[in-house]
Amino acid sequence: MAFLARLGAPVRGFLEFLGDQVHLVLRTLRYALSLRMDQLATVGGQTRLQIRFTGFDALWLVSGTALLLGAVTLIQAFSQLSGLGAENYIGALMVPIILRELGPLLTAMLVIGRSSTAIAAELGAMQLSGEVDALAVHGVNPYQYLLLPRWLGVLIAVFALVVFFDTTALAGGFLVARLKYGVTFGFFMDSVRQTLSNRDFVATLLKVLLFTGAITFHACHFGLRIRHSQTEIPQAVTKTVVSALVAIFLIDGLIAALFYF
Repeated sequence: MAFLARLGAPVRGFLEFLGDQVHLVLRTLRYALSLRMDQLATVGGQTRLQIRFTGFDALWLVSGTALLLGAVTLIQAFSQLSGLGAENYIGALMVPIILRELGPLLTAMLVIGRSSTAIAAELGAMQLSGEVDALAVHGVNPYQYLLLPRWLGVLIAVFALVVFFDTTALAGGFLVARLKYGVTFGFFMDSVRQTLSNRDFVATLLKVLLFTGAITFHACHFGLRIRHSQTEIPQAVTKTVVSALVAIFLIDGLIAALFYF
């Protein structure tokens, strides 16, 4: 029995974690639908702060990463396809590698490193100082004031960052194609458009929605579980990063299998 208990402990812990995630999501959505008009300004203000931190403050990091990734992708492809008409495969390279996969995935990874860790640490500090309980005592719903703005802010910011990432990566790829083969902008974009499909847009939107849910609610889960000391905060941050990364990789694989298998 002791062996079975040890064997089942990780499964039980995982199921409890999933249950808590579902609880956080459903309660947040429920209280989002019950917002009063006088609460919208406060929630909107908190959401704007989250958008600024997650989106605007990360633009330089995202743009530099995307520009280099788009350029390196075509540099490596052209080096392997030299003499085989590599310029004719631009769309077939950029769309599946950058737009379908690496754009949403790397953007989510960068946001996990910056924003998910910050959310977990911030909520953990608020939990230790008693601010979360104080909000509830004063009639402020923590789901509306803490969780909802962070989720909405991350959702809007990640969507904008993915669009920005893809655009910048295409610009980096075009610069390489222009310098290497003299490809015109019209030819480059036609090649991308011929490979791009509506299925790619739907898959990307679904990834953004599910990625942002994992990023935000994993951070909220581990941040709000802090109870005793400051030493729990770095542990919560580490757990947030690991669990969120595993989640987005699993989600990415499932969506790839669903849409492209």
